[in-house]
Amino acid sequence: MQILEVKSLEKNFGGRKVLQGVDVSVGEGQIVGLLGPNAAGKTTLMKTIAGLLQPTAGEILYPDMLPRGVDSRRAVAFCPDALAFPHWMRLKDAFTFYRDMYPDYEQARADKLIEILDLAQFAKMHVHKLSKGMKERLILGLTFSRATKLYMLDEPLDGIDPLGKTKIIDAIIALKPDDASVLVSTHMVKDLERIFDSVYFLSKGKIIFNGACDAMREQNGKTVEQAYLEVFMNEGAI
Repeated sequence: MQILEVKSLEKNFGGRKVLQGVDVSVGEGQIVGLLGPNAAGKTTLMKTIAGLLQPTAGEILYPDMLPRGVDSRRAVAFCPDALAFPHWMRLKDAFTFYRDMYPDYEQARADKLIEILDLAQFAKMHVHKLSKGMKERLILGLTFSRATKLYMLDEPLDGIDPLGKTKIIDAIIALKPDDASVLVSTHMVKDLERIFDSVYFLSKGKIIFNGACDAMREQNGKTVEQAYLEVFMNEGAI
């Protein structure tokens, strides 16, 4: 069963084509990697799927194959690479805001995430005073506090120390419901490849490779990182 289908998606900014006929499919229960260097179009694709940008052309079908609209976007929990918080907001206030904003917020999930991500000690700290790494943990905690069918994480490890990366990866695995799916955009392939079921390589707004990770390792004898480096070096993108 497919949780997300992206078909022939295009996104233009003025005369610049940022996404060019992108096709992506995410199955139920899968963790899928959207991999590519900076400026490949990953964030644009994620924001378009999340409903924050209007596509120029193409089709997006969400959980339960809902067409694009308010109900479909509610079925997606999007974790951006940065999130603006009001100056007055403390960490604990951010969770209260999510509780009031989203009907699918679950306090038990939030409490578990606060524990896993070591956020409790910062509960009364103003968000704008948190380090970049702690803000990333907070955004991840808020995203997974919702019990939904599709989680989308945009560069969740950016600016995170090695210990923090491990905590975030463990949180993704521990808090993902069995029937929910996760789409992760990243250029940090080595750190995250162990959790991926399949991957898409995005370069200059186009999907240039996709495949199942187990098949990649078993049939080609390559890690995802090795395949990534080979493909993108041939593309001249890295």
